[in-house]
Amino acid sequence: MKSIPAFASLLFACLSPAVACAQQPPPPAQTPVAEEQDFLATGAKELNAYATLAFKNGYPRRAREVWLEVIAEYAPDDPVAREQLGYVRQGSVWQKKSGFEYPTQDVLNATVAKMLEQRWDSVAKKLGDGHRTLAGQLETAGKKERAQYHFQRALRFAPGDAKAIAGAGVKQAEGISGSDAELTLLKRSRMMDRSITRLLGAKYKVDVLGADQKQAVLDKAKVTYSGVKSENFTVWGDWETDVLKEAAANAERALAFGKDAYDGFEGFPPANAIVKQMAFFKSRDTFRTIVAANKDTIGEGATAFILENANATQIGGVHVTGAEQVENVNDLAVRWVAQEYSGVRSDALREGIGHTVVGMFFGRNLTFTVGQQEQKGTATRREQQKLQLPDIDTWRELAVELAFQKDGTKAARLPLLKAASFPNDARIKSWSFCDYLLRRDPMLLKALDRTAAKSRNDGDVEAEFATITKLTLAEVEDGWRRFWTEDTPLRRAIVNKASPMEAASKEAPNWLDEFNRARKALGGEEVGWSSSFSTDCKMHVDYLKANKDQRGPVAEHTQVAGKTGFTNAGKTFAETALVWTRDKDQKKAMATWLSLPGFRDGLLNRQIDTVGIYADAGIVCIDVQRGRMPSDRATVLPFPLGTEGNRYKGSVPSALDVELLGPDAVAVLERAGKGKQKQIGFPLTLHGFGANTGEVQVDVSAGNESIKGELLRPGGKSRRTSAPGMWVFWPHDPLPKGKDITVRWTYQGGNYTVVFNAS
Repeated sequence: MKSIPAFASLLFACLSPAVACAQQPPPPAQTPVAEEQDFLATGAKELNAYATLAFKNGYPRRAREVWLEVIAEYAPDDPVAREQLGYVRQGSVWQKKSGFEYPTQDVLNATVAKMLEQRWDSVAKKLGDGHRTLAGQLETAGKKERAQYHFQRALRFAPGDAKAIAGAGVKQAEGISGSDAELTLLKRSRMMDRSITRLLGAKYKVDVLGADQKQAVLDKAKVTYSGVKSENFTVWGDWETDVLKEAAANAERALAFGKDAYDGFEGFPPANAIVKQMAFFKSRDTFRTIVAANKDTIGEGATAFILENANATQIGGVHVTGAEQVENVNDLAVRWVAQEYSGVRSDALREGIGHTVVGMFFGRNLTFTVGQQEQKGTATRREQQKLQLPDIDTWRELAVELAFQKDGTKAARLPLLKAASFPNDARIKSWSFCDYLLRRDPMLLKALDRTAAKSRNDGDVEAEFATITKLTLAEVEDGWRRFWTEDTPLRRAIVNKASPMEAASKEAPNWLDEFNRARKALGGEEVGWSSSFSTDCKMHVDYLKANKDQRGPVAEHTQVAGKTGFTNAGKTFAETALVWTRDKDQKKAMATWLSLPGFRDGLLNRQIDTVGIYADAGIVCIDVQRGRMPSDRATVLPFPLGTEGNRYKGSVPSALDVELLGPDAVAVLERAGKGKQKQIGFPLTLHGFGANTGEVQVDVSAGNESIKGELLRPGGKSRRTSAPGMWVFWPHDPLPKGKDITVRWTYQGGNYTVVFNAS
């Protein structure tokens, strides 16, 4: 039986270790010599001053990055950086303060952001010149290893410096300097990006199977299901046919991506590795029924474990899962193929390569094969929350912190880890290291996985890896660390992101103020702003500014390959963002947003306390996905929301224009045989913020008259009409005006009754 995925409802532990000891002693060649001490002290002083300036001016995230660099590269025991990051010294050890919360919100001020960028340019020039000069002195003194280090550090601050390029022994391609391995990272990253762009836009022929087509594993459980078949995959389940078809298409895309990503490398995919049948069911209860019915195939002990701990497993040549959201269906359709194509068997690397490819496809990870240990130590709830966020940009932040720390899970430990004992930081290390190896050389990933068969400890892994690859694992890991921590043109070309300091806009404060007023009017709390969360917002606004033909509920929530500013990450991000191009009046916009189910969700959401916003030329984009605050209490809210007893004190529009809402509303009317209607009844919603609502039911009536419509579960690609955990009831016709309309919601663990009027 293969590894057993369990979805993101598992409790995660934090990334940061409870105790941050002094740095592990580096190998002799990496130990600073006497000639370096004065400059390293100067570098720490300059960076500390800049970080303090950024912090005092309302940009703590930027300050944190710089303080981490101080500790990693200049002064591991620097008291300023250590204390600002929440550590207190006890003897020779820096201990994390219990409950310490580092600020996560920035001050939205474009003028200050520009000042900090200019100041950074000045600091970078001084450090770049200093590293290059010191490197020359060390080279003359015959201390080549340390000279090489400082030439590389010079390129971190002055990437185009000709003397540093020559001294570091790197090459240039397309105006970007780097070693052979680094330029390979760039070449392969661009190749894989092009592959995903092409594949996500490709159409695949998927046929619906007849009722006489059966699957033995599912028949044993006597569950209801249907099936579809693409060229290589058969997909079964109780999801709607369109969902099953898209799952089959995504499995085909993952297979085609594997052929592109591993082309020219021997042994991919392993023979008979790809499981060609998948089964997706809406309920975990249905999944349990299937598992129990196939106990004779699975084995009694394994069956008991799966029933208690898992949402998915493999039975008799078919992957089976209880995936309660459409996003989980597509995540797993890609993940299973990606894991099997890679051929890796060790738990951590299998987990990591699955996260890598799914992240490249969708920009988020929703499924976890390896559960994490129960939280212990001094980490805060917000630190824990980061790992619960499926967003890849959040994981990038964690990977950067991990790479700076240098004292977490080592690469040599990854092939030895078991799912039952997975260290707190291993999930991010496994993902970020597999991501790096896939971009650099898939054979290194294969070699690292092979070491597990002959290794009992980290030393065995390192020795076996060197035997297979003729490289030391330490130098590969150093490449991983530099890739994640150094803000270079090479990395920016691969990640293809605006910098956080560029993401402060002069128009954004007015939008943030009005967004907060609307939230407070609905009984919620004000939210703060994050420059980091705003980078994707800026890039999507720039895309829309450059492509004035991309307007409306469909075009604004995607990006089209080939158009100026397109990125795969931008396409995924646009599906989840609040995007508005219709007018510059913020108050008028908020009134309209309350009518759009997905935008309404952002205004109501009780679990976000930080957003990203970028606004320019009358276009605004808001990220309401990543800034979730830790909460022990799940919240379920309906809209209209009963604010006086069970009555909504205001009124809602009787109907909305279909043109404003987009394809989800059009599809509802077409299924009801009303495809020519220009309006649809005001959409009613139930929002689960951190809550599993289970199967939801709704009854809507005006007096004794039932109001007909369609209830849609969470899912969809346009933020105007969909959001995670949100159910939408679409009345087929305009709601009756001047009458009491009663909505009765029933969900797992509760119910709501709300009375309101339409006008």
